[in-house]
Amino acid sequence: MARRTTAYRRVADTLREQIEDGHLRPGDRIGSLSELQEQFGVSDTVILEARKVLVAEGLLQPRSGDGTYVRERPEPKRLVHQVRTGPGEPLFRLEEGESGLFPDVLEESIRVAAPAGVARRLGLKANRKVSRTQQIFRLDGAPAQLVTTYAASAADAKATESRWEEELSSRPALDSEGRALDGVAGHLVTCVTRTDFDQDRALRVVETVVLAERYLLVYRAAEVST
Repeated sequence: MARRTTAYRRVADTLREQIEDGHLRPGDRIGSLSELQEQFGVSDTVILEARKVLVAEGLLQPRSGDGTYVRERPEPKRLVHQVRTGPGEPLFRLEEGESGLFPDVLEESIRVAAPAGVARRLGLKANRKVSRTQQIFRLDGAPAQLVTTYAASAADAKATESRWEEELSSRPALDSEGRALDGVAGHLVTCVTRTDFDQDRALRVVETVVLAERYLLVYRAAEVST
């Protein structure tokens, strides 16, 4: 199992490098299953696993009956961080001159068990019930940001914060995130997890998720002095 895992990663890494350095260009058809087996000297299972990884990352696109192609990748749009936002407002907005982002509520304040990370940030016991709201912010009708807000109470969801902190990470999209953002599970997403505080008490956790290939999250130096 370890050898096969190493092999499919090696194949995926090589094909990814060929795409990134331009050896394989958008619209190019990659080799067939048998051609890639011969090229890399591995089994068909290894090739299929490597191809699955690159499809999930958004680099390859299978076409039924016609092979697998390098995907056209759009030029990412820049979303600029907003220092001050109110409850229900997005943490990132398009740069000036672009059309606006429009909210679409997917889920209106339901009670759920707090995920472990949310419970830790809010200082709650594991599985404590919290209020969860989900919104999609759309650009020209297409989903841009998936924003999920967790709060211990309805009052905390609407309270004004005195300070906040944010954590940035990247990871593969969950199935629900991929569907909400018109991607697929496994596409790389950028995730910003913000915790709002009233003095030293955590009020809410706001998680913003965007598809990394479509949007760049921009922080400006002027924020440092705010």
